[in-house]
Amino acid sequence: MSLLTSLIKGLEGKPSHPPLTDVVVGAYTVGVAMLVAGTFGLEQEAMAKGALLAISGGLIVTLPTAVTGMLDYLDLPRRSAARTLALVHLLVMVTATLLFAATWLAQRPGYVDGEVTTLGLILGVVAFGLLVVGGTLGGALAYVYGVRVVKEDVSIADALIPGRLEEPAPAGPQRGRSGGSVPRTGWSVRG
Repeated sequence: MSLLTSLIKGLEGKPSHPPLTDVVVGAYTVGVAMLVAGTFGLEQEAMAKGALLAISGGLIVTLPTAVTGMLDYLDLPRRSAARTLALVHLLVMVTATLLFAATWLAQRPGYVDGEVTTLGLILGVVAFGLLVVGGTLGGALAYVYGVRVVKEDVSIADALIPGRLEEPAPAGPQRGRSGGSVPRTGWSVRG
């Protein structure tokens, strides 16, 4: 793996994709919440403008989020359950992104006129629903399959200081402490 790819993906135990997803999900959530609030008459002009700005932020950060997610996807073993789930996650998130882009286009006139558009609201709510589904799938990748997770007993300094964990170990099954085969996360720690 090249140095540039390693830097984009993030350091061991500190992947780039999850914090970027937090920014995107937060921006889209704020945008849709503002569309809903504006629809109910709460500072409609401010909400109409703020919603478009928040969704714009989400769309901008989507690109690096997608790149880091794709790099993580390519590291998953072929024909594994985690890779299948990651593909579904990718498809749902691409669909949600396209709907957020459509929301942006539908709400753009509302930004100028200071009102929430009906189509912008509907598209935003549907896109947000897909965002929740896609985020749940992504969460399963991290919390069930342990994608890009280093789960070792290390010192707090090793856990917090970038670069203190070793390079990725070769992928493949290894023997667990109970003697059974366990999937590798692809990461090891310094002894």
